Amino acid sequence: MSADAAVAATRAGPRLDEAAAPWRRVSVYTVGGVVLAGLLAPLVLTRLTIGAYLLTLLILFFMQAVVAQSWNLIMGYGGIYSFAQVALFAVGGWTSGVLVHSLGWNPFLAILFSPIVAVLAALGIGLPTLRLRGVYVVLLTLAFHELARVFAVTGPRFISGGGYGLVSVGTFQFGDAVGDQRTIYLYYVAALIFAIATFVIWRVIHSPLGVAVTALRDSETYAVSRGINQFRIRLVLFAISAFFTGLAGGYMTHYNGGISTTVFDFPRIIDLLAMIVIGGWGMWPLIRGVYYKYLAPESAPPPLEAPPTAPHEGGLS
Repeated sequence: MSADAAVAATRAGPRLDEAAAPWRRVSVYTVGGVVLAGLLAPLVLTRLTIGAYLLTLLILFFMQAVVAQSWNLIMGYGGIYSFAQVALFAVGGWTSGVLVHSLGWNPFLAILFSPIVAVLAALGIGLPTLRLRGVYVVLLTLAFHELARVFAVTGPRFISGGGYGLVSVGTFQFGDAVGDQRTIYLYYVAALIFAIATFVIWRVIHSPLGVAVTALRDSETYAVSRGINQFRIRLVLFAISAFFTGLAGGYMTHYNGGISTTVFDFPRIIDLLAMIVIGGWGMWPLIRGVYYKYLAPESAPPPLEAPPTAPHEGGLS
């Protein structure tokens, strides 16, 4: 191939960063519309009788979506079948809870350490786990989940809180704001966390790092032969996922005023898996799955009252 032909071929094909970054082509009007709707939503909803309830649902939706997106990043895009996500959520929650409950820190300062400790825990899991394959990854991460649960129940009292977890943890305070006004502030904090997590995860997926991750997932042997450092790439992905999961855990601890050991119950893992299965592996389908699993049942109309039936007619006798 001549030099001119090589140059022409290079120009014809998109560069890696261009092919991996469709976010650059997203309309600014679309982004602006979504942001404006998010900012105005609480001002509109609080005028309704059940406005505070709807805002509470949105807050919980945001946090569920952050955790589900973070798990989808390593499981869906990275092909790493880790089941430590709920444990990392608890690590973030316990970190912030202990700093406030035992050391008297301000919740807004304590929550900043939740993702840091969660990342350190994820690196501790990832160093041995990412050298394994298949079912062994599942078993090791489930072992970490169980280890975290046992420590939360039987660990030092000032850390674990015992069988009930951490109770009476300081909540977020916004000056003299109470009632609906405080709920609005809580909504904005949750929306900010959701927006940052969504943007960062989206940016990672559509970056050269994301291309390398999906290449490792689809054909690890070929990707490694092309010079991709499999261990380092997946460890970075693990850390990014843990960061936002831990941040969500810290927020929910101060939103609820505590964190219970029931967070480790297996149905929590099933709920997250259901959101991913319903929505699909993609980022936006996943958010839709969180909606169908979490918000749709709450917004559905109540069932119609069944007409009375004669004894032993219809139903069980």
